Parts: sequence; structure tokens; C-alpha cells
Amino acid sequence: MSKSTDVLIIGGGPAGISACLDLSAHSRLKIGLFEGEHELGGMPRSCHIFFGLRDRKRPYTGPSYARTLEKLVRKTGTLIHTGSRVLTIFPGGPGDAHELHVLCPEGPKSFRSRSVLLATGCFESSRGERLPPGTRPSGIFTTGTLQQLVNLRHVKPGNRALIVGSEHVALSCVLTLKHAGTTIIGLVENDAELHTYTGVAAIMSNLFGFPIFKNARILRVIGNRRVDGVEILVGEQREVLQIDCDTVVMTGRFRPDSSLVDSTAIEKDPCTLGPAVDTTYMTSVPNIFAAGNVLRGADMHDLCALEGRLAARSIITNLQTVRPGTIRSVPVRAERPIRYVVPQRITPMPKRLFSKLFPWPEIQLERTLLGPTLEAWCGKEKIWQGSFSKLIGHTRIPIPIEKFRWDRVHSGPGVSLRVT
Repeated sequence: MSKSTDVLIIGGGPAGISACLDLSAHSRLKIGLFEGEHELGGMPRSCHIFFGLRDRKRPYTGPSYARTLEKLVRKTGTLIHTGSRVLTIFPGGPGDAHELHVLCPEGPKSFRSRSVLLATGCFESSRGERLPPGTRPSGIFTTGTLQQLVNLRHVKPGNRALIVGSEHVALSCVLTLKHAGTTIIGLVENDAELHTYTGVAAIMSNLFGFPIFKNARILRVIGNRRVDGVEILVGEQREVLQIDCDTVVMTGRFRPDSSLVDSTAIEKDPCTLGPAVDTTYMTSVPNIFAAGNVLRGADMHDLCALEGRLAARSIITNLQTVRPGTIRSVPVRAERPIRYVVPQRITPMPKRLFSKLFPWPEIQLERTLLGPTLEAWCGKEKIWQGSFSKLIGHTRIPIPIEKFRWDRVHSGPGVSLRVT
């Protein structure tokens, strides 16, 4: 027999827990939270510093941030199910409850709910997807594996490490490796520009004494049982360098953990590979919402927490409205080199809806661009443009939709974002 509730939240990371906290503070709804791990907190449990500035208003380490969120949510009336993995979602029809099948520690169970929030987060591409053909000796790690080894199991991954990739998470890997006592012998980026703050990367490079190789890629990993070194191709001259190391850390390339969306009527964005949402965080199925890294892949955890809060407010509003009206929304799409835009449907607004600390909506670029101009078009008419000195790839870039000429936008063709 199915257990009934008002809101079911899938995922016990920053987005899911923050949604629980906001729902508990502003409503008397019956809330359920499912987390597949046996501890709450999500990825921050194994990370380093700089957490909580925008949602908790003070800096935390990753583990202390996760513990704080867990303590707060356990003080609420939320029904918390850890070690419980949601297997399937069966969306209900108009006005009907949604059904979830869950594998709990005591066995399979069914739950029914008026609203569902997907906050399942993201995962990294495997090391095999990112390395050239060849041997796969031990000593090759993804970011998540590295952080769990060092911060949770207190294991030194190796003596000399090469970092591959330059997204923000690569800088976190630098701190993790130094904490473990591992020497960093280089950072390799395939593009001509880094996908993080160049000033911060330069400071770390000088402080810890490792070179940064831009416009470089791995040719082969040397070694049988353990990594002995790496050959890389560097620069326009395509110089081949051999780097002696026993550890390789593959960073970045996160994907939404959105497998629950498969085989449902929930629309999936082909660019993000996560569920498509509107500005209320609702998916294409009424009363099923999504927030956090399930929408796009890795992003700052405090921003995911704020998304969870905003999704909670939308859930409350939706449940309190007897007959929800149709809100005018316009489809928006992105053209390369823009990787994606979130949300995929936006509501015209005369002024910024949220704080500048939490810009919305946002795009992400495939690579870092110098001196670009972003443009928004509706059909053959330009409705906005903005020039920038630099836009960093693989980072959140806000789009000031309050500056769009909405009087010239028609919902049919929607809005197209492009770079010139």
C-alpha cells in the first residue's frame, strides 16, 4: 500500500535539504526526503572550503557545511529516508498524485505525493571516457574519487600528480592534493584559455610550484600496473612532452544525474541532459519540479541551495492555488558555442526577480571567450545585446532578461541566444 504525503524530495544534498528547510518554515505540508547514501549532505561531505557564503551567510568547510544542513533538516518534521534509492517515478494525470517506487533498507515501498522535487545532483564522466585509447593502470582518479580517498578515508593517492582540466573543481583538486602531501607537477587544459579564474590559477601555480599547460592534450598514459608518466602534446607547435608522475586526476565534465527522468513524460534538455524547467522550476509535467545540479551538472553548492529554496516557494504557491492559471512563458534556446541555457522557458519580467548574488537565468559556454558579444533574438529581430571583455567557459553566466525588449517577443519562435 502506498504512503501519501504532500511533497517528496529526491536527493539529500544542498538543493534538496534547503527545499525541505524552506517548506518546513513556510508551510505545514507533509514532507518526505529520500537520499540513497546513508548520510545527508551530498558532495560537500568530501570537499574542502568556501561553502555556504550565499545561503548560510558565512564560510564553511565542505564537511561542516554538510553537517550543518543535516542538523537543521533533522530538527524539522521532515520524514527522512536515508539509504533509500528511488527506482521509478510514475507521474500522475492532471490533479492526480505522483507515485514513487523506492528501495528502502527494509525493502521496496511505494509513496504517493501531490508534488515531487528532483534534486538528485550530478556525476562526473568516467576516466575511461576522457583518456585516449591505451592502458588503464592504477593511479588515475576522477575528482570525486580523489576527494573521497583523501578527505573521507585519509588515504594519500600518490606522490606526483598531474591534473587534467581547468574548471573550478581543478582548483579544489589542487588543495586536496596538497592536503594529502602529494606534489603537483602540472595542470593540463585542452583549450587555449582556462575554464576558471586565471588570477587564482596563477597564484596557486606560483604558490605550489607547478606549471600550467594550455592548448595541450594527453597523447598516452605510460605504465602497466601503476602510472609511470604521461605524454602530452602542447601548443601550436605540437611539442611532445613526457611528464613523470604516478597519479593522474581527471577533473570536470559533470553530467546531471537524471536517469529517473528517462521513460517518463518529463521533457529532457538534449544540451544539459537534465530535465527542462521554467522559471518556477517546474518540469514539463505539472507538480514535478527540479533544482540544483540535476539541471545542468556541477555548480556552486550554495547556488544550488538557493535554487532549492526558490523551488520550495514555487511548490507552496502551486499547492495553495486552487486552479493554477497559465503563466505566459517563452521558449529559449542556445546556439554554439553556448552549451546550454537554464531555464529553458522564461517568463517576461520588467526587472530582476532575484538578487545579483543569484542571477537567473544563466548560460554556460563550451570554452572561454575573449571580447565576445552576447545577443538575444526573436525570429529576425534582435531584442538585446551585451559586450564583455571575457567570458569564462564552463561557468554560470547570468543573462539580464529584464533588459530584453519583451514587447517584440512572440512565444511562437521564442528567444535564441547566440555569441558574435
